[in-house]
Amino acid sequence: MTIKLIATDLDGTLLDDHGDYDRSRFARVYAALRQQGITFAVASGHFAREIAPLFEQYPDIWLIGSNGAELAKATGEVALKTFSTQTLTQIRQALAAYDELQVVLCSDQAVYTTENHSPRIAARLRESYPQLNMVAQLADVTAPIIRVDLHCTPGQTAQCAYELKPKLAGIATPVAMASDMLSLVQPGVHKGTALRALGHRLNVSPAEMLAFGDGTNDLEMLHAVKNAVAVHNAPKNVQANAATVTGTNNDGGVLRYLEQHFLA
Repeated sequence: MTIKLIATDLDGTLLDDHGDYDRSRFARVYAALRQQGITFAVASGHFAREIAPLFEQYPDIWLIGSNGAELAKATGEVALKTFSTQTLTQIRQALAAYDELQVVLCSDQAVYTTENHSPRIAARLRESYPQLNMVAQLADVTAPIIRVDLHCTPGQTAQCAYELKPKLAGIATPVAMASDMLSLVQPGVHKGTALRALGHRLNVSPAEMLAFGDGTNDLEMLHAVKNAVAVHNAPKNVQANAATVTGTNNDGGVLRYLEQHFLA
Protein backbone atom coordinates (compact mmCIF):
# COMPACT_ATOMS: atom_id res chain seq x y z
CA MET A 1 0.00 0.00 0.00
CA THR A 2 1.14 3.55 -0.75
CA ILE A 3 0.76 5.63 2.41
CA LYS A 4 1.59 9.32 2.65
CA LEU A 5 -0.19 10.30 5.87
CA ILE A 6 -0.51 8.37 9.15
CA ALA A 7 -2.69 9.51 12.05
CA THR A 8 -3.14 7.95 15.46
CA ASP A 9 -5.32 8.58 18.46
CA LEU A 10 -3.36 9.04 21.69
CA ASP A 11 -5.07 7.87 24.92
CA GLY A 12 -5.64 4.13 24.74
CA THR A 13 -4.02 3.85 21.31
CA LEU A 14 -0.45 5.17 20.97
CA LEU A 15 -0.14 6.02 24.67
CA ASP A 16 -0.04 3.31 27.32
CA ASP A 17 -2.16 3.34 30.46
CA HIS A 18 0.43 5.61 32.11
CA GLY A 19 -0.05 8.23 29.38
CA ASP A 20 3.33 7.72 27.72
CA TYR A 21 4.93 5.84 24.82
CA ASP A 22 8.22 4.10 24.08
CA ARG A 23 10.26 7.17 23.12
CA SER A 24 13.31 5.41 21.64
CA ARG A 25 11.20 2.96 19.66
CA PHE A 26 9.02 5.77 18.34
CA ALA A 27 12.10 7.76 17.33
CA ARG A 28 13.30 4.89 15.12
CA VAL A 29 9.87 4.42 13.55
CA TYR A 30 9.35 8.14 13.00
CA ALA A 31 12.75 8.57 11.36
CA ALA A 32 11.95 5.73 8.95
CA LEU A 33 8.56 7.21 8.10
CA ARG A 34 10.05 10.63 7.38
CA GLN A 35 12.71 9.07 5.15
CA GLN A 36 9.84 7.61 3.13
CA GLY A 37 8.14 11.01 2.90
CA ILE A 38 5.28 10.03 5.20
CA THR A 39 3.63 12.72 7.34
CA PHE A 40 2.62 11.80 10.90
CA ALA A 41 -0.29 13.23 12.88
CA VAL A 42 -1.63 12.64 16.38
CA ALA A 43 -5.30 13.14 17.27
CA SER A 44 -6.86 13.67 20.67
CA GLY A 45 -9.79 15.07 22.58
CA HIS A 46 -7.27 17.12 24.55
CA PHE A 47 -6.15 20.60 23.55
CA ALA A 48 -3.35 20.77 20.99
CA ARG A 49 -1.26 22.77 23.49
CA GLU A 50 -1.63 19.93 26.00
CA ILE A 51 -0.44 17.20 23.65
CA ALA A 52 2.35 19.23 22.01
CA PRO A 53 4.89 18.65 24.85
CA LEU A 54 4.68 14.89 24.23
CA PHE A 55 6.16 15.44 20.76
CA GLU A 56 8.31 18.55 21.20
CA GLN A 57 11.23 16.75 19.53
CA TYR A 58 9.20 16.41 16.35
CA PRO A 59 8.16 19.83 14.98
CA ASP A 60 6.88 18.24 11.75
CA ILE A 61 4.16 16.25 13.53
CA TRP A 62 0.63 17.59 13.03
CA LEU A 63 -1.60 17.90 16.09
CA ILE A 64 -5.36 17.33 15.82
CA GLY A 65 -6.76 18.62 19.11
CA SER A 66 -10.15 18.97 20.79
CA ASN A 67 -11.60 16.11 18.72
CA GLY A 68 -10.92 17.89 15.45
CA ALA A 69 -11.57 21.54 16.34
CA GLU A 70 -7.82 22.27 16.23
CA LEU A 71 -5.31 21.48 13.51
CA ALA A 72 -1.88 22.67 14.56
CA LYS A 73 1.88 22.20 14.41
CA ALA A 74 4.45 22.73 17.12
CA THR A 75 5.84 25.56 15.00
CA GLY A 76 2.72 27.59 15.79
CA GLU A 77 0.62 27.08 12.67
CA VAL A 78 -2.99 26.69 13.84
CA ALA A 79 -6.40 26.32 12.21
CA LEU A 80 -9.47 26.47 14.47
CA LYS A 81 -13.15 25.59 14.17
CA THR A 82 -15.04 27.91 16.51
CA PHE A 83 -18.61 28.34 17.71
CA SER A 84 -20.46 31.46 16.58
CA THR A 85 -21.63 33.97 19.20
CA GLN A 86 -25.25 33.14 18.33
CA THR A 87 -24.67 29.41 18.82
CA LEU A 88 -23.01 29.98 22.20
CA THR A 89 -26.04 31.99 23.29
CA GLN A 90 -28.32 29.11 22.26
CA ILE A 91 -26.14 26.64 24.17
CA ARG A 92 -26.23 28.76 27.33
CA GLN A 93 -30.01 28.99 27.07
CA ALA A 94 -30.33 25.20 26.70
CA LEU A 95 -28.06 24.63 29.71
CA ALA A 96 -29.83 27.14 31.95
CA ALA A 97 -32.11 24.41 33.33
CA TYR A 98 -29.14 22.30 34.46
CA ASP A 99 -27.89 23.97 37.63
CA GLU A 100 -25.91 20.86 38.56
CA LEU A 101 -23.60 21.15 35.54
CA GLN A 102 -20.34 23.05 35.72
CA VAL A 103 -19.96 24.74 32.34
CA VAL A 104 -16.49 25.54 30.97
CA LEU A 105 -15.90 27.47 27.74
CA CYS A 106 -12.68 26.44 26.01
CA SER A 107 -10.55 28.42 23.58
CA ASP A 108 -7.27 27.09 22.25
CA GLN A 109 -5.32 29.26 24.72
CA ALA A 110 -7.46 29.46 27.86
CA VAL A 111 -10.69 28.25 29.48
CA TYR A 112 -13.45 30.11 31.30
CA THR A 113 -16.07 29.37 33.93
CA THR A 114 -18.21 31.46 36.28
CA GLU A 115 -17.20 32.68 39.72
CA ASN A 116 -20.23 31.21 41.52
CA HIS A 117 -18.84 27.68 42.07
CA SER A 118 -18.25 26.33 45.56
CA PRO A 119 -14.59 26.35 46.70
CA ARG A 120 -14.48 22.55 46.30
CA ILE A 121 -15.74 22.62 42.71
CA ALA A 122 -13.57 25.62 41.85
CA ALA A 123 -10.48 23.78 43.14
CA ARG A 124 -11.36 20.69 41.11
CA LEU A 125 -11.81 22.76 37.94
CA ARG A 126 -8.49 24.55 38.51
CA GLU A 127 -6.82 21.16 38.82
CA SER A 128 -8.33 20.08 35.49
CA TYR A 129 -7.63 23.37 33.73
CA PRO A 130 -4.35 25.11 34.70
CA GLN A 131 -5.29 28.09 32.53
CA LEU A 132 -8.75 28.55 34.05
CA ASN A 133 -10.21 32.06 34.18
CA MET A 134 -13.12 33.00 36.44
CA VAL A 135 -15.68 35.42 34.97
CA ALA A 136 -18.87 36.99 36.29
CA GLN A 137 -20.92 35.42 33.50
CA LEU A 138 -20.09 33.33 30.47
CA ALA A 139 -21.69 35.88 28.17
CA ASP A 140 -18.72 38.16 28.99
CA VAL A 141 -16.26 35.81 27.28
CA THR A 142 -15.15 37.16 23.89
CA ALA A 143 -12.39 34.64 23.08
CA PRO A 144 -13.05 32.25 20.15
CA ILE A 145 -14.55 29.08 21.65
CA ILE A 146 -13.72 25.69 20.16
CA ARG A 147 -15.63 23.49 22.61
CA VAL A 148 -17.82 23.59 25.72
CA ASP A 149 -17.03 21.18 28.58
CA LEU A 150 -19.73 20.05 30.99
CA HIS A 151 -18.80 18.49 34.33
CA CYS A 152 -21.51 16.42 35.99
CA THR A 153 -22.00 13.89 38.79
CA PRO A 154 -19.77 10.82 38.26
CA GLY A 155 -21.60 8.18 36.26
CA GLN A 156 -24.16 10.63 34.83
CA THR A 157 -22.40 11.45 31.57
CA ALA A 158 -24.55 9.10 29.47
CA GLN A 159 -27.79 10.46 30.95
CA CYS A 160 -26.69 14.06 30.43
CA ALA A 161 -25.75 13.36 26.82
CA TYR A 162 -29.09 11.60 26.24
CA GLU A 163 -31.04 14.58 27.57
CA LEU A 164 -28.99 17.26 25.86
CA LYS A 165 -28.70 15.71 22.42
CA PRO A 166 -32.22 16.65 21.21
CA LYS A 167 -32.07 20.05 22.91
CA LEU A 168 -28.83 20.92 21.14
CA ALA A 169 -29.63 19.27 17.80
CA GLY A 170 -28.07 21.19 14.95
CA ILE A 171 -25.93 23.45 17.14
CA ALA A 172 -23.73 21.12 19.24
CA THR A 173 -23.01 17.43 19.70
CA PRO A 174 -22.38 15.93 23.18
CA VAL A 175 -19.31 13.67 23.29
CA ALA A 176 -18.49 11.66 26.44
CA MET A 177 -14.95 12.35 27.65
CA ALA A 178 -15.04 10.70 31.10
CA SER A 179 -17.58 9.32 33.58
CA ASP A 180 -18.14 12.83 34.93
CA MET A 181 -17.48 14.99 31.88
CA LEU A 182 -18.71 15.50 28.34
CA SER A 183 -17.80 18.02 25.69
CA LEU A 184 -20.09 19.86 23.33
CA VAL A 185 -18.47 19.98 19.90
CA GLN A 186 -19.58 21.60 16.70
CA PRO A 187 -21.73 19.42 14.41
CA GLY A 188 -19.62 17.91 11.66
CA VAL A 189 -16.37 18.73 13.46
CA HIS A 190 -14.46 15.63 14.54
CA LYS A 191 -11.14 13.87 14.05
CA GLY A 192 -12.26 12.61 10.65
CA THR A 193 -13.00 16.06 9.22
CA ALA A 194 -9.71 17.39 10.58
CA LEU A 195 -7.79 14.50 9.01
CA ARG A 196 -9.53 15.04 5.68
CA ALA A 197 -8.69 18.76 5.90
CA LEU A 198 -5.06 17.91 6.55
CA GLY A 199 -5.08 15.49 3.63
CA HIS A 200 -6.49 18.21 1.38
CA ARG A 201 -3.79 20.62 2.56
CA LEU A 202 -1.06 18.04 1.83
CA ASN A 203 -2.69 16.75 -1.39
CA VAL A 204 -3.13 13.27 0.12
CA SER A 205 -6.21 11.19 -0.70
CA PRO A 206 -8.07 8.97 1.82
CA ALA A 207 -6.64 5.94 0.00
CA GLU A 208 -3.16 7.19 0.94
CA MET A 209 -4.00 7.60 4.65
CA LEU A 210 -3.64 5.18 7.55
CA ALA A 211 -5.34 5.75 10.93
CA PHE A 212 -5.26 4.05 14.34
CA GLY A 213 -7.92 4.31 17.04
CA ASP A 214 -9.52 2.71 20.08
CA GLY A 215 -12.66 4.70 20.97
CA THR A 216 -16.01 5.77 19.61
CA ASN A 217 -14.65 9.30 19.09
CA ASP A 218 -12.14 7.73 16.66
CA LEU A 219 -14.77 6.16 14.41
CA GLU A 220 -15.07 9.15 12.07
CA MET A 221 -11.29 9.15 11.67
CA LEU A 222 -11.27 5.42 10.92
CA HIS A 223 -14.06 5.96 8.38
CA ALA A 224 -12.16 8.85 6.77
CA VAL A 225 -9.34 6.61 5.56
CA LYS A 226 -9.08 3.49 3.45
CA ASN A 227 -6.59 1.87 5.84
CA ALA A 228 -8.11 1.79 9.34
CA VAL A 229 -6.48 -0.08 12.24
CA ALA A 230 -7.89 -0.62 15.74
CA VAL A 231 -5.84 -1.60 18.77
CA HIS A 232 -6.78 -4.86 20.47
CA ASN A 233 -7.99 -3.10 23.63
CA ALA A 234 -10.63 -1.22 21.62
CA PRO A 235 -14.29 -2.22 22.13
CA LYS A 236 -15.64 -4.75 19.66
CA ASN A 237 -17.76 -2.16 17.88
CA VAL A 238 -14.65 -0.08 17.17
CA GLN A 239 -12.69 -3.13 16.00
CA ALA A 240 -15.58 -3.96 13.66
CA ASN A 241 -15.08 -0.58 11.96
CA ALA A 242 -11.41 -1.24 11.22
CA ALA A 243 -9.85 -3.28 8.44
CA THR A 244 -7.17 -4.63 10.79
CA VAL A 245 -6.60 -5.09 14.52
CA THR A 246 -3.11 -4.72 15.99
CA GLY A 247 -1.79 -5.24 19.55
CA THR A 248 -2.89 -3.28 22.61
CA ASN A 249 -1.81 0.20 23.63
CA ASN A 250 0.24 -1.29 26.48
CA ASP A 251 2.29 -3.60 24.27
CA GLY A 252 2.99 -0.97 21.61
CA GLY A 253 0.46 -2.19 19.07
CA VAL A 254 0.68 0.94 16.91
CA LEU A 255 4.48 0.90 16.77
CA ARG A 256 4.49 -2.85 16.13
CA TYR A 257 2.19 -2.40 13.13
CA LEU A 258 4.33 0.43 11.75
CA GLU A 259 7.53 -1.59 12.21
CA GLN A 260 6.03 -4.56 10.39
CA HIS A 261 4.74 -2.55 7.45
CA PHE A 262 7.23 0.30 7.06
CA LEU A 263 10.51 -0.85 8.57
CA ALA A 264 10.70 -4.36 7.18
